[in-house]
Amino acid sequence: MEMPEWGHGLLIVIGAARWWLAGAAFLALAVYVAVQAWWRCRAAQALRDRVSVDLVPATTFDPSMDEVHWFAGQLGRVPAAAGALPRRASAVRLRLACEDGNLAYRVEGPAHAASVLRMSAYPEVEVVETGADRKVPRIHFEGAPPLKKTGTGDVR
Repeated sequence: MEMPEWGHGLLIVIGAARWWLAGAAFLALAVYVAVQAWWRCRAAQALRDRVSVDLVPATTFDPSMDEVHWFAGQLGRVPAAAGALPRRASAVRLRLACEDGNLAYRVEGPAHAASVLRMSAYPEVEVVETGADRKVPRIHFEGAPPLKKTGTGDVR
């Protein structure tokens, strides 16, 4: 099978411009690598500058489903409030931690969205900086005796 007339002309043009095409491909690759490196550095910086707050509920805290959905919506707005950040750096992390026998509900997110993280979601929940000195009131259940500690550290 013979090549059409226009095919010969196309091969001649590509052959004459092959060094320009190779240079353009190399330049595009170099720009891509530079942008990826910049994006990774931006993600690493944003991950180093994360803020966290502790949510401390009152003993009478009992949210309705509407309040829970509203709080979830607030957390969903954090990536938008953080601006143009890589997805892993703009994510919100919810952590449950036990410090000195007190449960701490910790919300962690990007520093650019710190104001959204510090908004009190519920009237009966106090938002405090992580690591701040605070006393969490113990919850006592009616009709249930306190647990006794054993010598091994287990609670029975």
